[in-house]
Formats: sequence, C-alpha cells, structure tokens
Amino acid sequence: MNNLERSGEGLRTLPPLQNNTTDIIQRYTVIPFKETHSDAACVARIIEIHLLNKLRIDGKELFSLTGLTVPDCEATAEEINTLLSHCAVLCRREEEELAFRLREVNETEHLFQQASTGASSIADARNGSKSRADRADREHRYQSALTRKMEQQTRLNHIKSLPGLLAEEANYIEEGINKKLLNGFSRMARIPTGFLDAFRQAEIKNAADFIINALNELTEAVKKIIQLCTFPLDKYTANNGGVARALAYRDYYCANSYLLRAIISDRDYVEYVHDHKSISERKNKIFPH
Repeated sequence: MNNLERSGEGLRTLPPLQNNTTDIIQRYTVIPFKETHSDAACVARIIEIHLLNKLRIDGKELFSLTGLTVPDCEATAEEINTLLSHCAVLCRREEEELAFRLREVNETEHLFQQASTGASSIADARNGSKSRADRADREHRYQSALTRKMEQQTRLNHIKSLPGLLAEEANYIEEGINKKLLNGFSRMARIPTGFLDAFRQAEIKNAADFIINALNELTEAVKKIIQLCTFPLDKYTANNGGVARALAYRDYYCANSYLLRAIISDRDYVEYVHDHKSISERKNKIFPH
C-alpha cells in the first residue's frame, strides 16, 4: 500500500467533523446473540433484528443514491432459533409466575368471601369494628392480588409477543428456521405499545431503551440523507435548483466523500455548488458560445 492509499484509509476512520449523519450510519455495529448471553441481550437483539429488517428497503435506496451501506442485522437461522429457545424459557418462567398469582387471587378471594358472609369467629362477630376492619383488610389483600395477577398477565402477553418480531427476518432467511417453535408465537409487525413497561428488571429495560434509541437515530440519519438526495416531485422546485441540489447532496454523501464531509457541512457545500452553477449559467446566457 502506497502513502496515498494509507492516507485514504486513515481518513476513512476519522469522524466527519462537519457532518455526523454518515458517522451515525458507519459506526453502528452488530453483535450476534449467543446462548451464554443474558435475558437483556436477548430482548435487545430481537428488537435490533426487527428494526434493522424494517430498515433494509431504505438501506437499498440509500446505497443506490450514495453508495453508503446501512448495517445489516446479520442474523442467521441458528441465531434466530437460539433467540426463540431463550424466549420459550422466558415465557415458561412468566407462566409459572402467573400461576402463582392466580393461586394468590383464589386464596385471598376465598378469605374475603368468608368475611363478607359472616363466616368469621363468634368473638369477631361480637366486636363489630374489628369485624369490619378484618373485612376491609381481606378485601384490600384480594384487590392487591387481583392487580398483581392482571399485571403479570399483561407482562406475559408482551413477552409472548417478543419472538413474533423475528417473523419477518425468519421469512427472509427461510432455510433452517425452527418453524414449529416460531409458529408457537403470534407474529408481530411492530413493537407493541407499552412493551417496555412489561419488564420489571432494570437491566432489560435499559438494554431495550438503548437499542431502540440507537436504531431510531440510525433510521433518522438514513431517511434524512435519502430525502436530501431525492429529486423533488414538484416540477417548479425541481426546475429551480431542486435537481441540482439533490445531485450536490449525492456528491456530498457519496461513500468516498469522507474528506469533503470533514471540511464542510452539507448545506454549505450544496449552496456553494448551486451558487457557482447559477453564476456560470448566468454568464453563459450573457456570453453565449
């Protein structure tokens, strides 16, 4: 490798000082899930695969416009199956918790009904205030148990929906997927509302929050570049600098324009190109060839 090539390689590794949009795309890395990883890693990886799968179409468009490459989720059939198996264990654990909560509801309901029908002791019956306090206490315990059961049911429903987010990527991979295990879960087209609230462990919530925020940032960066590099649909805008600006944005965001992005912002570059072209066109009209 000669000195010029070494210099070019070095520039590619430098952050774009005047524009971080491409840096958001280029610095994003993917780490596959392994059996030894935690529940938090499982949840985060499923969300990552799901969202990167949805970004794949925009990634192809971005590449066609600029040559920039959006990170692929890099999932394999083996990894999908490992994630599904891990989720099955999570679901069984939550089902056991729900069974416990159901027993708790039945027990406290029975005690509350006893108090409500006067099945308490004769001594309690002689003391009206104590009897009323006992009924109130048993009702409170029953309502609390009912609330915990409902919360657990919601938690279980959300966790059962988690593997369904892998369905689209599993269809994309096709071969080697454990279809029997996959089809045991409901397929999900999007992350359910309130999904993160289902998890009590701070580690899982923090991991999911982190991956969602990172992917939202990545998605916004991709869509922003596509929008800037796309020709305007409005004819007036297109004919009055819209096409020229889109072409200039394509030059700026071209995969090899790392040096350009290090020394000037996208807006300044595009306006410079546009102004220069406008001056040249004006002079050509005044002094035709």
